[in-house]
Amino acid sequence: MEENPTTTQKEMGDIINAAPSMVNVYLNEYEEKAYIEREYLSPRKVIYRVTSEGVKRKNFLIINYLHELLKLYRLAKENVVSFFNDLASRGYRDILLYGAGEVAGTILEIVRDREFDSIRVVAIIDDEVSKREEELGYKIISRDEIDKYKHDAIVITSYTYEEEIKSRLEEINYPKENIIRFFSN
Repeated sequence: MEENPTTTQKEMGDIINAAPSMVNVYLNEYEEKAYIEREYLSPRKVIYRVTSEGVKRKNFLIINYLHELLKLYRLAKENVVSFFNDLASRGYRDILLYGAGEVAGTILEIVRDREFDSIRVVAIIDDEVSKREEELGYKIISRDEIDKYKHDAIVITSYTYEEEIKSRLEEINYPKENIIRFFSN
């Protein structure tokens, strides 16, 4: 609404995945709370203006959202640190991550910020060719390149494809005891 005051209820519904009738319910509520004002140009054409109260409410919601995200990030960070400390206590030093998605990216961010002395990510394995460039400075390799990298274990970082990845590693006779699941640990 702030960017395009003539946005229709149907367009708003498409954005939030709701029926236009539900959007109208929300708009009525926002108007009652003085978050928006409507100007009717015709029975079917409306201009929506976000009021100063609406801007204040939006900013409040954004801050709360960011606060919750930070709490989730801290929890994820604690879990990753604990996971890596456990790996180190079991004697693992050099590891490969398998799965170049959001999980691997988050783990790499935490590893980079924390700078673990006892664990080192050597590279990332991914089966999707389009992902084989770099992720935060780590080379993304194919399964065929595993033997080219000195490592102690492979950590599966894909939640969705965890079983598939485990099976792919077993197909190439990768030692089962060196396959570590991040999610099913």
